[in-house]
Amino acid sequence: MKTIDKTPLLDANGKLNIINRIQGMLKYGFSWPANLEAQEKAIAQLNKVIEKSYTLFRNQQLGVSGITVPLIMIGPSGIYAMEATPLKGLYQARGEDWGTVTSGRFQPASINILSRTARLAKILQVFYERQGMKLSAPVEPVLLASDPGLQIESVRPVVRPVMSDAIDRFAASVLTARPIYNTQEVNDFIERLQNPRPARLADQVPEPAADDAFALQDETPFDEPEPSRMQSFLKSPKSDALIESAPSDVEFALEDEPSPTVMVSNPYQPGEKAPPPVETFEPAEPSKPAAARRIFGMSIPQVILLSVLVLVEICVVVGFVWLYLRSG
Repeated sequence: MKTIDKTPLLDANGKLNIINRIQGMLKYGFSWPANLEAQEKAIAQLNKVIEKSYTLFRNQQLGVSGITVPLIMIGPSGIYAMEATPLKGLYQARGEDWGTVTSGRFQPASINILSRTARLAKILQVFYERQGMKLSAPVEPVLLASDPGLQIESVRPVVRPVMSDAIDRFAASVLTARPIYNTQEVNDFIERLQNPRPARLADQVPEPAADDAFALQDETPFDEPEPSRMQSFLKSPKSDALIESAPSDVEFALEDEPSPTVMVSNPYQPGEKAPPPVETFEPAEPSKPAAARRIFGMSIPQVILLSVLVLVEICVVVGFVWLYLRSG
């Protein structure tokens, strides 16, 4: 299986050094490294079974929409929008409901990753439809459990949950499924995801509508890691209507040149509070000049926290050196 990795802040070997790890946690949330590790585990299991006729995109942004899908697998049997979660414990998936089971009672989770994964699949399908691509089947949403400690009880869920010990069987079912796309169609889907077609613009570019969720973008979307615009959109009552509306109602902002990959903050740690639902979409306020509030791409609080962490590292190293010299 060919893997195209668009994850930011990784070095040439696909790893996170200490500085990039801290910077990523400041930008995307403290659960970001754990979610990347969950993706790596899931990809390793898929690679054992999936053949070369399939391509996997990791953290691929959809055009310049600012929306990133964690895992996208494209092949003859279809298109899959997948999320890998590092959660542990006993969870239950009931339709669109997602929560824990305590003493035999269902308790809704603060973050509904089941509904989020389903909406990501719808968004990916809308993206291809806006690109003029014809899909023979809907994009299938899949939730992958990377940790064996996660057990999921399913009752007609909207997403296909796959536990850690069943990822190889899921991969085998993908390979043996009836092909619905030929090689040329698969290549077209891959090419269009990497190089989106420019939007059909009139002589003058219209102003983005206030209720167009995909047009609300900041130049620096990670000044405030939580709540992210992606979370706000997916939790809004308007999201389903926007995703399922006619093609003329929702348009992606697509440009000729590819935009930098943007990671969406992943809110998958148990116990974390979900951002409040957003009822309406309003245009973002003009941001302040970047030079006035960012240093080396980071805000002042981020620079202070990074400095404190570096100082602690230096103190630890000095302490070890002192103990070594004293014992010698």
